[in-house]
Amino acid sequence: MYTYIMFGLLDEERKSFLDLVRKSEPRKIRAAEALAFYEDEQDVTTLALIRRRFANPESFRVFSINVTKKIVNRRATAYQTPPTRTFEGWDEAAGAALYQAANIDAVMKRASKLTKLLKTTALQVVWHDIHGLQVRVLTPNILDAEWDDPAHPDRIVVTHAASNPANTTYSDWTASGFVRRNANGHAIPVPGNSGSTNPYGALPFVPLFDRLPDSDFFLPGGADLIGAQKALNVSLTNLWRAVELQSHGQAVAKGLPIGDPIQTGPDKVILLPKDGEFAYAAPNTPITDILEAIEFVMRSTAATNDVAADVLDLSKTAESGSAREATRIDLKEARLDDIALWRGYERRLFEVIKRVVNTHRPGTIPEAATVRADFAELQDTLSEGDVLENLKARAELGVSSPVDALLTLNPDGYATREDAYRELARRKQESEELLLSL
Repeated sequence: MYTYIMFGLLDEERKSFLDLVRKSEPRKIRAAEALAFYEDEQDVTTLALIRRRFANPESFRVFSINVTKKIVNRRATAYQTPPTRTFEGWDEAAGAALYQAANIDAVMKRASKLTKLLKTTALQVVWHDIHGLQVRVLTPNILDAEWDDPAHPDRIVVTHAASNPANTTYSDWTASGFVRRNANGHAIPVPGNSGSTNPYGALPFVPLFDRLPDSDFFLPGGADLIGAQKALNVSLTNLWRAVELQSHGQAVAKGLPIGDPIQTGPDKVILLPKDGEFAYAAPNTPITDILEAIEFVMRSTAATNDVAADVLDLSKTAESGSAREATRIDLKEARLDDIALWRGYERRLFEVIKRVVNTHRPGTIPEAATVRADFAELQDTLSEGDVLENLKARAELGVSSPVDALLTLNPDGYATREDAYRELARRKQESEELLLSL
């Protein structure tokens, strides 16, 4: 009897799992489409839209301008400049080395862009026996979750898709358990984990949201941008079709026997019968109207996403200086909102990193250690002369030193502030020696 009960419970668990991953399929398809648009994979969708209205879509030349990526990249400003991280209760050099080895700056920059696009993503902290710490960005097209509080989910399922759906597998995580499942939801044995336990005692994930979630883990939003991108792609394809078909005149002949071939060209003579006519008819091409429609879509899309129209390479004179200044202010306000979120994500990421690393390499990170991320102010584009003048003014006010100036002028040139200080001291000594030799 006990055996039958256990099998019944396992079967119910499997059915519950399959319901979870299957009911979310429409959401995951939408997320995959948005991600494909961002990654410049738009032709298949555009051809499908053309196929709805035309019999031979293959004869169309697909042409697109990726405004989705342009707008998302412009709005995702939190990691435009990497934050300065201060490790408290732990050696600064050790912390910087761990983060640099895991390429955290690049990971977080990509995560911020994809979160701006998809509204919900997650970071997964992974330990690799050879490569050590790794942090992966997971997108909602491969994620499922269960939650009471969306900011702290109880369960996360990651889909590992395969070209053959029958070979798709899943990683099913809770705070206490980890189960690898096949496409039918059956558990797959994991070497060294016969009890299907979570070795970390907590989910090794950090959920990321484009705004504070209320009740849903997977936030809605972004459909307007994808819809505008589809409309733009179809318009551009129609524009190119009009250029190909209507850029040249159409030969028209009257009075010639049907079926007689006509050879045209500057070196050909066309013999016409009495009252015969031959000419080229100019097509009534709508190219100008299509271009105006395309510009309208691009400007409207930019405006509704708080992005200046000239970001989409439209006429610089189309927008006044006051309008550009208003857009810049909107972006700065949005950046402050983003930084408030991402500062918290940085702290949560460090806590998960600490738990994962110490599980595999006990004692590496002190339990009391914390991290503080200082995000730089969003800087306007300045000339070199203006940058130097600002640095000079800040030094005269006593709010910065020549070391700060060197780090500003060459932020990637020095691993630490101490390295910049030594380089500045070397240059000063070199200058003094040159003056003495004159």
